[in-house]
Amino acid sequence: MWNLKELRETIHADRSDSEAILGIVHSIDRYIEIFLFHLYGARDALDEVIDPNAADQIEAMAVAFGASDRQEEYHYAKVASEAHILGAAHSARSMFDVFAFLVNSLVLSGAIPESRCSIQRVVDRLPSSPLKHELEGLLDSYWFGYVSAFVNVAKHRMLASHSFQVGFDDRYTGIRVGAFEYNGTKYPPYKVREFLEGVLEVKNKIVNCGALLNSQVVRGRV
Repeated sequence: MWNLKELRETIHADRSDSEAILGIVHSIDRYIEIFLFHLYGARDALDEVIDPNAADQIEAMAVAFGASDRQEEYHYAKVASEAHILGAAHSARSMFDVFAFLVNSLVLSGAIPESRCSIQRVVDRLPSSPLKHELEGLLDSYWFGYVSAFVNVAKHRMLASHSFQVGFDDRYTGIRVGAFEYNGTKYPPYKVREFLEGVLEVKNKIVNCGALLNSQVVRGRV
């Protein structure tokens, strides 16, 4: 667990610029809450309209072909699903941008100018430590790369496809996040649950990294 109370108390006691740094900590805490809101929203968005476990998929097929009397409900549920998927990915990625500012302030004494501060630059500047090792593992991980690419494509080029499918081969009925390409890397499509599990894996790294930050800043362990 990442003990934010312990970190806040240390910052308040030891730092003359505590108000600004506590604001960064508060932002990460809020990002975690926002992420969870979007995670559960994306998971449950279509539940009131479609039962993916129904013995038959008559209603799901009707919705897919635009022939259901619940078509308007489905439309708004699908928009909610996509909004929550985007929100979960953006929150998971952005919290590490904010974490970079926290590490820059607490460990690197603000060595990286604010306009150039990024998680990659912070990792490059950190001396060897468990925190650096954990962050290097994050940056090298498949799902961090996927989430970063997904967010960049959504921000600067286009949204990845977001479709409702009734599957007969794999017996999966639900949302799929489409394939896309970024910087020469091709990413495959994912069922929404697979996508959310991957994004959750990224978000959970903030807890590991935060706990190691506490060990270094609060207890002086490097």
